[in-house]
Amino acid sequence: MTPETTHAPLLRVNNLSLRYLSASGPVTILHDVSFELGRGEILGIIGESGAGKSTLGNAIIDLLAPEFQRATGTIEFGGKAIDAADGKGSGGIRGRRISAIFQDHTASLDPLMSVGAQVEETVLATNSSLSKLQARTRTLELLARVGIPEPHKRHRNYPHQFSGGQRQRVVIAIALAGSPDIIVADEPTSALDATVQKQVLALLRNLVDETNISIVLVTHDMGVISEIADRVVVMRNGQIVEQDVTSTILDAPQNEYTRGLLAAVPRLRTSRTVSEREISKTSTTPFAERDREPPILVAKGVSKTFFAPGLQWGRLSGEAGFALQDVNIQIPRGAITGIVGESGSGKTTIGRIIAGLDTARAGWVKIGESDFDVSRNGRRTGLLGRVQMIFQDPAVSLNPRTTVGETLRESIRFGVSPVSGEEPPDMGAMMDRLGLARSLAGRHPHQLSGGQKQRVAIARALLARPQIVIADEPTSALDVSVQAEIVQLLKESVTERNISMIFISHDLALVQDLCSTIYIFRDGRVEDFGPSDFIFSHSQNPYTRSLIDARPRRFTH
Repeated sequence: MTPETTHAPLLRVNNLSLRYLSASGPVTILHDVSFELGRGEILGIIGESGAGKSTLGNAIIDLLAPEFQRATGTIEFGGKAIDAADGKGSGGIRGRRISAIFQDHTASLDPLMSVGAQVEETVLATNSSLSKLQARTRTLELLARVGIPEPHKRHRNYPHQFSGGQRQRVVIAIALAGSPDIIVADEPTSALDATVQKQVLALLRNLVDETNISIVLVTHDMGVISEIADRVVVMRNGQIVEQDVTSTILDAPQNEYTRGLLAAVPRLRTSRTVSEREISKTSTTPFAERDREPPILVAKGVSKTFFAPGLQWGRLSGEAGFALQDVNIQIPRGAITGIVGESGSGKTTIGRIIAGLDTARAGWVKIGESDFDVSRNGRRTGLLGRVQMIFQDPAVSLNPRTTVGETLRESIRFGVSPVSGEEPPDMGAMMDRLGLARSLAGRHPHQLSGGQKQRVAIARALLARPQIVIADEPTSALDVSVQAEIVQLLKESVTERNISMIFISHDLALVQDLCSTIYIFRDGRVEDFGPSDFIFSHSQNPYTRSLIDARPRRFTH
């Protein structure tokens, strides 16, 4: 951050209030928001769902829907007012002087255009004086700057031929095409794996340091804020509750809400002393030696192939690959086992196969004393009754036409039959236990918050009386405060009901907090496994170490 930051704000938001014209009348979305952004500064805007942070970002880049109206206040760029939601536009500032990076890199890119053509199109749109040759040269320079290897070759490739991190780099190149003064980055890394997120954040920091541009970084992730933001604006319910330099926000927050956000962030522990017994259970120790009690589940030799379609010479083509390759895992009784991996590692695929929702090319799953052939032609009857799954997005997994009560009663009806003399589970008691008001039984999913939907999904899984629950990224779509509550509920449910759980996640801190044993997946294989504390404190596997090192330093100790 340069001295110019303090004396000449590049962007100034003054007492901005916005309202949304809904069918039932106007609703205020932003309340009296004020802050400044200096040149060469990264300003983090953080808040949970509904805080108004994305609406604020869209107001800055003049991308608000017609239903939004400015009630009061101004947005000034370089001392000149930008009209926010008043129908007059931003006078050509957007795209040239202020550009944007959005969360979903897939939606930001045209799948039918090469990435070079998309960058070049933006270069020409924002620099009309350039010739076609100059625009091509500029395109290659931008792709090189954001770290695309061999840009003179790769610029001809299409988005599907790039990894997620590379696609986000292309989106950043497009944002830089007009040599903007400000980039509004709305959750630019939330769809990326931890190692890729670290690389993209480093790229943004380097761009600021080298070109003196400014970035408004909209995020829900305190870890992202801690890595690159110079100052932070904390929002809640459309209002700013606190703003200060990042170090003060992280170390000495003044507002109770900010303190709560920080307290809810999972911490990764890497320095705990491990007992001799735990050290003996290394990732090279045979399963039988690691656990004397018979496991509730054993998966042997599970393999699955996939076909990746593509276009070549105008024809449909593609290549086959392994989603899973000879995977062997064991799940102990009455404990939570973590499966960790980046996108494409196979962690969700193995969960779906165990749950009976997908088939494998080969392999067996044994639950208790029952064997199940999970290959395409195998016998899988009974898997769904013994295993229940909690999905990442509860909105998709819940029937929108069915009330909460109907969903839960159906789970009781079709779950595993209780043993003789055992009372069937009580729906009301389960709702009480999970913090769901019984009055919600008559509501449909769209009438619930994200946290409430996930609690319903957990209740549905538990009421079926399963032996094993598979939780696939059950908190990744939730705010950090709600996430902490759900994690605690999962812990208590396993302990109270003596069930076994497979917790699938990319979040190492969450897995460490929950799980006694951890499997690290990579490219469809088990890369590493062992007791949780051994994995985080003593594993020498390079890939495992790279995942741990990618965590924000502020929340690792």
